[in-house]
Amino acid sequence: MDKKKFLNNSWWAPLIISIIGTAIGVGLTFAVNNWMDKRQKQQTQRLMAMMVIHDIDESINYLKNYKEEVETMYYTTMYVRNHLSELESLPTDTLFQALKFIVNDEEDFRFDMSKEKIFHSSPDIWQNLGSMKFIDNVQSFYFDRQTFQNIFNRPNLWQEPVPLKETECLMIGSNNSSLEEYYELYYNKLREFLKEKLADAHVNYFIDYTPQRIGVINTFIKEWSMMNDENKFLMSITDEELENYVNSFNTNGIAVKDKNLIGTWSSSSSDELNQFEFRKDHTYSFTSNETSAANINFSQGKLTRIYIETGTWKLEGDSLFAKPDSVDYKLDASKMTVQPEKREMLDNWVQNYQKESLTFYQNAIKDSNYRRSWNAHLDASRNKLELKKDESVLYYKRGK
Repeated sequence: MDKKKFLNNSWWAPLIISIIGTAIGVGLTFAVNNWMDKRQKQQTQRLMAMMVIHDIDESINYLKNYKEEVETMYYTTMYVRNHLSELESLPTDTLFQALKFIVNDEEDFRFDMSKEKIFHSSPDIWQNLGSMKFIDNVQSFYFDRQTFQNIFNRPNLWQEPVPLKETECLMIGSNNSSLEEYYELYYNKLREFLKEKLADAHVNYFIDYTPQRIGVINTFIKEWSMMNDENKFLMSITDEELENYVNSFNTNGIAVKDKNLIGTWSSSSSDELNQFEFRKDHTYSFTSNETSAANINFSQGKLTRIYIETGTWKLEGDSLFAKPDSVDYKLDASKMTVQPEKREMLDNWVQNYQKESLTFYQNAIKDSNYRRSWNAHLDASRNKLELKKDESVLYYKRGK
């Protein structure tokens, strides 16, 4: 029988064609899946690299901000120390800066270690990043960062020399009958406290060693900055790409439209209630009601602060702007306990605090350039609102 004729007339032909087609399909599927897996792995590795580079940048910025704060307090404290005989003429905020510089707040210096933990828990990803130099840099950075943190938290020249407990003497009360006398006594105590501490040899050694501490911080900032510039070069990561990466997790949710914002939005906790009401005519009202513990020497308990603001609002892109045109501020001390003979003193304190706070807020909104702003987004239900400003994020629920 003719072989060609047999194949044409036999059931073998479609079977063979089917087998060949299946083999080709399986091969293509396998190749496509391999390509997609490889591409997904490369994207994951690249995201890991950007995450680590951003973590280093954040640590550098953290040290820069800390260094600026230390320098400001150092020069202020030096000024106070050089004018110990004239403390009565120095502003109170200057005195408080010097106090803060030498008093140990008993809080350890801490970097955010979350990204480091992710990096070290994913060896199957970072071992294949393609640059052993980059991996070595990252490991060296995390070792250096831990070293710096350990040095800073040792009870040596990096720690403020005055224990926090010693400042209790500033809060010990008296039997003064007026608010003015209370404040006068407090500031007199503060001046005497600073005169004593700024004459102490141990305290002055800490102050005088500050330039060396700043020098060490500058060294870490410089070395980490140079290292991260190299990291970006090694991994071919541009500033624009890194900025897009940061924006990808800083921006969540759905952009807010005018019609979605109109209504009442509330954010509450056990001791605080914040509420916005946005209206169709682009006016708004904002109320903040906060209750917290207060200890003002002659009275203890819970003090409620009520802040009310009205104004106009507008949306521009993903930004919400609020321009206040009026504010009110009230204090409720009904939950404060006080001895009967000190009731008038408490009332005077509340009245003075309330007046000074209200004046501050009123003066702030008089500035024609003053306005409040947030990055604003909604969740998928459009009933939850995210308002983000710098590192602060608040979430509001739509009212019923």
